[in-house]
Amino acid sequence: MAEDTFYKSFSEKQLTGYGAARRSRIERSRLGLLQQAIQPPGRFVEIGPGHGTLGELAVAGGWDYTAIEASDLLIDVLKKKGFKVVKAFTPPIPGEDGSLDVVYADQVMEHMPGIDAARAFTADALRLLRPGGVFFVVVPDYLKERTFFWDVDYTHNFVTTERRMRQLFNDGGFVVERVVRSIGVATGLRRDALAAAAVFANVPGLDTLSRWTGTEDVLFKVRKNLFETLAFVARKPRT
Repeated sequence: MAEDTFYKSFSEKQLTGYGAARRSRIERSRLGLLQQAIQPPGRFVEIGPGHGTLGELAVAGGWDYTAIEASDLLIDVLKKKGFKVVKAFTPPIPGEDGSLDVVYADQVMEHMPGIDAARAFTADALRLLRPGGVFFVVVPDYLKERTFFWDVDYTHNFVTTERRMRQLFNDGGFVVERVVRSIGVATGLRRDALAAAAVFANVPGLDTLSRWTGTEDVLFKVRKNLFETLAFVARKPRT
């Protein structure tokens, strides 16, 4: 049987010291945002956990954490870190009805192949959560990223904006309690300043210049560090 190399490119990424520290700050910030809405202990499932950075923080914080991952390569990384891992492409999200306190999906929804899958993913989260449970979702803001939304990852399919996500969650039975717009850990005026700076990384002709000067990877990294996300705290109604 051929080796499953899905998301091989992601599993092979090696963060620099700066990149690892930045990733840790982002994960801490997002877990902090989640825990303003719901506190451990409780059952916490993360879909698409990557290398498990958030999982390490969740376990240390007292959550009963399980990762759901489709890539055999990443599953191996996660198991070596001692996590409970379920192999699955989602949707459907495996699990028992009303058994979870948190469903966490950081930059997963944009990988859905279309509207039907996005709706099914949302419906599964509602089914799995206990009343009062939290669906915590982070997605790119397509209205800022535009063409980079497609270039950053070949598996991006479902366009995500604040309005589209609010409509999806409302139709799916959730109450959106909070939306946080950020670039890295920057929010508010700091985020606005970085978003303004991102304009210069998308000046017409810059892609051509980067090819001629051999700086395509540098330009990609600059754009990636200025990537804007939307974090949604959506709650399953208690009644």
